[in-house]
Amino acid sequence: MQITTGTEWLKLVAATAVIGAIVAGGLSFTVSPHYVSSAAVSVTPQADPVRPTSPQVLQEQAAEHVAAMETSILSRTELWRIIADPQFLLYSDDLRRMPIDDVIQEMRSNIRIQVRPSTDDGLAPIVFSIAFAYPDQAKAQATVRALAQKFTDENVNTNRTNADAYRGFWGDMAEFAHTKPAPPPPVGEIVGVLNPASLPVESEGPNRVIFLAWGLGTGLLLGLLAALAMRWPHGAWKLGRFAVVGCILAGAASFLIPNRYTSTATMMIAPTQVTEDPLIPLPPVTPAAELLRQMEPEVLSFQRLSRIIEDRRINLYPSERATRPMEEVVRNMARDLRIAALDPPSGVKGSVAAFSISFSYSDRFKAQQAVQMVMNAFTERYYTEARLNASKNFTLRNILKRKAGEVLEVLDPPNTPQHLETPNRLLIAAVGLGVGLLLGAIVLFFRRPRAPVLQPAGCTTGS
Repeated sequence: MQITTGTEWLKLVAATAVIGAIVAGGLSFTVSPHYVSSAAVSVTPQADPVRPTSPQVLQEQAAEHVAAMETSILSRTELWRIIADPQFLLYSDDLRRMPIDDVIQEMRSNIRIQVRPSTDDGLAPIVFSIAFAYPDQAKAQATVRALAQKFTDENVNTNRTNADAYRGFWGDMAEFAHTKPAPPPPVGEIVGVLNPASLPVESEGPNRVIFLAWGLGTGLLLGLLAALAMRWPHGAWKLGRFAVVGCILAGAASFLIPNRYTSTATMMIAPTQVTEDPLIPLPPVTPAAELLRQMEPEVLSFQRLSRIIEDRRINLYPSERATRPMEEVVRNMARDLRIAALDPPSGVKGSVAAFSISFSYSDRFKAQQAVQMVMNAFTERYYTEARLNASKNFTLRNILKRKAGEVLEVLDPPNTPQHLETPNRLLIAAVGLGVGLLLGAIVLFFRRPRAPVLQPAGCTTGS
């Protein structure tokens, strides 16, 4: 009675807020802390005495090298190798309850690669830090050590492969043409670990202030709802019915929305290893945005997409094709197909040499096959143009045959999506709950009982 007639409901709201904060604070101690290990790596450009190049160009080439290594090391394939390695055994609990792609994305979100700003000019090294957050200190350190080692190993392997390709190509050319041997191969960058992976001592998180704030806010909301239900039980009951009906209707309507699965692949342009002239410095890699600008009009043309749609192996959009013109179906596929250049997470300045291809469809396996066919279209278009350019040039033709020129390669093959992209049925049900509460409040406001109009004493109404 005190709650319904007095101000004791304020005490109820305050009590539920305090209880919510206490419960949330207790829950924060159940969240595993994360330990962050870090290391520093440097990439130093090297001057080539045989092929003089300006320091600015060498810095740009080193930045492109960093971006390419970073894109490769953070790819889905490379990260999965670390997760599945028996010496790491990362995210073992998550792998039991989550799809592999989600676990890889979680690991990628816990890796931070940042380039340290440098004010030095000339051939100053590019220095960047690698950090990884994980609940286990030793595993965090071991993972950062492995990532740093991957940078150094990939640099050594790339330089050795390029040098071997250069010597083999120009050695054969010199033997064929009976000329003197070519000069030494181009000098590659030097990658070194400045600071080895640290063993973290203090953990990061959880942020208990945020937990307390959420608990306080939740407690306040529950307290207000409880006070409302006690003070106006009839209205609260009606409001609850509106909310439940809205949630049920929205949840049921979400099943009318077609399921959408998204498959994604990554392609990267590998830099040139051999040029027509052994004394010419290696050119920078073609930016992915420039490559897409040149190739997308043909790869995503009406003829190409219609052939993919009508391919008997996947047979996309059968119901739409039965009722709509082909031009509209192709527009639907172009809308569901997303192709974009990938920026390096570290923000290193350099040409972006990688791009992603993703496609959303109601069938996960058809989505994967469609991405593969689009990748094949890019590869076919790329090498058709390369063969055309090399058709009248013996040296270029041999470079293309050995794959020693600029090469479009698959970094991550298309994955088979495991979870729905859309619809988010939980979110739709929550929206329905909110809309039901709002409609219930509006109905109760306009249907609330009106107070009777009091007439002055002695006043009567007459005809």
